[in-house]
Amino acid sequence: MILIPAWSFYLIGAASGTRSTGTSVAAVPTPLTAFCLTAILVTAYLLNQIFDRESDERNNKCLYLSRGIFRPRTLVLMAVASFLAASLAYHRVDLGAKGPLALALALSLAYSLPPARLCARPFFDLISNAVGYGGIAFALGFGAVNASRDSAMWESIPWVLLVGATFLHTTILDFSGDRAAGKKSTTVLMGIRASAVTAVVLHGCAFVFAIATRDSVAAIVTGLTLPVTVFPVFKRSISSSSFVIQTNTLVVTVAAAFAWPLYLAVVVPLIALSRFYHRRRFGFAYPGPARVV
Repeated sequence: MILIPAWSFYLIGAASGTRSTGTSVAAVPTPLTAFCLTAILVTAYLLNQIFDRESDERNNKCLYLSRGIFRPRTLVLMAVASFLAASLAYHRVDLGAKGPLALALALSLAYSLPPARLCARPFFDLISNAVGYGGIAFALGFGAVNASRDSAMWESIPWVLLVGATFLHTTILDFSGDRAAGKKSTTVLMGIRASAVTAVVLHGCAFVFAIATRDSVAAIVTGLTLPVTVFPVFKRSISSSSFVIQTNTLVVTVAAAFAWPLYLAVVVPLIALSRFYHRRRFGFAYPGPARVV
């Protein structure tokens, strides 16, 4: 499920690229590049579960390890297999995609692995997520249909800011567990209220930038979701931060599906199967009010 935002920004970037060239593409653009990005992120997610196990267990996020469904060794083997798949795909992707994909891999590994451990360094955790999803994934999609990647980075700015605002609410959700485990996230350093206010500032800047650059899609998405990001500033609760994450993710996914309707054939069954599995295995709905990622 946590791959969906990356896929969505990839497709939004591709849609932006088609608008700038005046072309229309019916199928998913350069699926090999999308596969390579997916394999890189899967590798990163698996390693993150291993190295963040203590804080994840405190935040009730590490059920697959803590309940013995998988052992760390199994996740390592899965990560190696995913890395090999990414490597094979990398050697076959378009030359222009190699640089962003290499950057995605470096950032993904530095996020969880020592000594960098960006996930435990205030503001670096925020920047790496914002740039990785809203920047690199968007640029890869844009470059799949438009060779002008310089303009891709410019057009990605509203999405980078939106991801940054949304990410802060994930650190708010993890505040207690991260602090107890000694993991210094941005919210552990700043506090919950300051993080919620900063999220509003980032989200507001995303909306203003989208309006200033006349990016109608970014303006609609950031404008619709801005009130949701403002809400937790006045209602300080875990559920409000969870609502921000789910709503922003949903609106971004709908925007991607609007441009690429075939995306629904992947997302809808994935959500249905995920909810069925987690309901049967753990007794709650995911995606839903409870998170387990």
